[in-house]
Amino acid sequence: MRGKRDTLRLKKRSFRLQSAVEMLSVYSWAIILIAMVVAMVFALSGPFTPAQYLGSSCNIQPLMLCLHSYLAPYINSGEPIKFSLIFVNNMGVTLNFTGQHFNVTMDNVGQKGETNSTGSCLPLIAHAGTEVICTAYVYGSVEPPMYSSVSSAFSIGYYVCKGSSCSGPYTSTGSSIQTISPGSAQLVNLSVDTSPDNGRVVINGIGYSSGIIVPLEKQNYTIYAVPPNGYQFNNWIFSSASSSIANANDIQTTISLSSNSVLTANFIKS
Repeated sequence: MRGKRDTLRLKKRSFRLQSAVEMLSVYSWAIILIAMVVAMVFALSGPFTPAQYLGSSCNIQPLMLCLHSYLAPYINSGEPIKFSLIFVNNMGVTLNFTGQHFNVTMDNVGQKGETNSTGSCLPLIAHAGTEVICTAYVYGSVEPPMYSSVSSAFSIGYYVCKGSSCSGPYTSTGSSIQTISPGSAQLVNLSVDTSPDNGRVVINGIGYSSGIIVPLEKQNYTIYAVPPNGYQFNNWIFSSASSSIANANDIQTTISLSSNSVLTANFIKS
């Protein structure tokens, strides 16, 4: 009897061991198949570099909230390299950029070594809560490699105005890092206007005042018109060689941006 019991125990252990081995085999093949699929996806997607996963970042001061910075090399086109940054005036006062400079310093952009470029900021009169775009152009033939990261330091000059009284000029400094990508190398300009000119246009959640030029990548954007007090939305006028607008009569619609364009939001009195 004892011999039979031992034999049964051995058979049960052997069965459990065989089941465990079979289970491991099944899961091993599943893991191998998943690994092969992942490897095929990466192989078909082409080579990736770490810089492709890094976005751009910029920092000025807490009351000048930097939203984005761009460095757009014009590959083999002979055009200057364009540096732009967008920030929000959260200082609670009006900033006046008239006669003031936007200075940018970078390494190995335009030419070898350190380069210094001077530009300007728009709108010239930026009320509290207004988005400001500062732009400078770098001339020369040295362009940063694709998917590389470029560091920059910059300074912004401005006057601080309360009512009709202005003081200054003052200077705020900041820094940024831009990753060069195919998208950043193909920026187009969208000129934003409103009629009357105290309205606003929101593009992908960021609001812009009339009379500003926004650098954007070639893709689709959601736009929304914000009428001034006492007005209501009438229509959009969109002028472009190849870009398009989904519906010019909707206060919120989309645009497909593929070339330099002019976007105007028209309002009528309520």
